[in-house]
Amino acid sequence: MSQDTVGVEADFSSHSAARAAKERLVRAGFARNSIDIERDGDIFVVHLPTQEANRQRAARILRGRALVEKAKSTGWAAADTVGTHSLLTLGLAALAGFALYGLTNRR
Repeated sequence: MSQDTVGVEADFSSHSAARAAKERLVRAGFARNSIDIERDGDIFVVHLPTQEANRQRAARILRGRALVEKAKSTGWAAADTVGTHSLLTLGLAALAGFALYGLTNRR
């Protein structure tokens, strides 16, 4: 990296999410061959060397979507937990049913 070049990175939970981030950067005008995806254990790191003037824009593109990806993976993990525990699922369904009945059966 030259003196006026800085690195911007973001972590993703899947390779497809990291590739999607790379494609967003390319569509935004960053050079495809300068964007690296590296695996670090269970996460994938997207690294982009860029000029200081473009650092905030690149970080916004990467990190803004990274938050959405993290929320999606957390949501899927919660859905998997509910799906594997049938008693929990039954209890949540019963609670929702009682709540709906109470809201619609007011006199």
